[in-house]
Amino acid sequence: IVVGLEACPYTKSPELSGTGLEARGVTPGPVAYRYSKASDACAAVASFWTSVCELLSVPESEISTTLLSLPAIGPGNSPEAHSRFASVVELISRNLCLFRGDGVFGLVHFHPAYDRHEIHPADKPAFGHLPPMSFLRPMLRLNGNVGEAESLTDDELFLSNYQRRSPHTMINILRVSQLNAAVGAKSIVNLELDDGRMEKASGITLYSRNAIRLAGQGGGKLQAALDKEIDMSLKGE
Repeated sequence: IVVGLEACPYTKSPELSGTGLEARGVTPGPVAYRYSKASDACAAVASFWTSVCELLSVPESEISTTLLSLPAIGPGNSPEAHSRFASVVELISRNLCLFRGDGVFGLVHFHPAYDRHEIHPADKPAFGHLPPMSFLRPMLRLNGNVGEAESLTDDELFLSNYQRRSPHTMINILRVSQLNAAVGAKSIVNLELDDGRMEKASGITLYSRNAIRLAGQGGGKLQAALDKEIDMSLKGE
C-alpha cells in the first residue's frame, strides 16, 4: 500500500528510498530489512537500538532507511493485539526521545489493524503515528481541499489508517535529514481544530493527499491489498 499508492512519495520501490530528493542533498539508498522474532518488549527495544546503531554507522548511500519487522509483537487483528503493539511502540518511541534520538531519527509505526483512534493520546500528536483523526478535516481545509473536507464521510477519512497497515508490526526508522529535505525543517504549523483549539501539526500536504487518495480507493480494495500482503508474508514471498 505504501509503495503502490505512493503513500510515501519518496519511496518508489521496496528496495530504494530517498528518491526524488537529490536536488535537496539526499542520496537515494537501499532499504534495510531487519527482523526480530522477540515477543518480549525489552528484546524488541534491544533490536530497535541495534538497528539505530547500524544506521548511525553507515552513510545513507549504503542504508537509506531501515524497516524493522517485529511479527511477534501484537500479532493478529484483535483489540488485544493492537493494544500490545501500541504499548510496545510507545515504549520504543519514548526510549528514543529520552536520549534525544528524535533529533536524528523519525519513526513510522505499522500494524495490520492500525487504528489511530486507539493510539494514546487519541486527540493529540503521538511520535511515530498518524495525526489524530480529528486533525484531518482541518488539515484538508488548510491544504486548500475545502470540498473534500466537507464531503468526505468519517468512514472515508477512517481509511487513512490503511497507510499504516501492514502484515505485522513494523517500525520504519527514518533519518531526520531526509525528513527535513522532504517536508522542510520548519513544516510545523498552527492548526485550528473544529472545536476551536490550536494544535501544532506537520505533513499537511502529505496527509491531505493520502486521505483523499485512500478514500477514493475504498475500504474493500484497500483491505484486499492488505490481505494479499499478509498472504505473501505468511508464504515467505
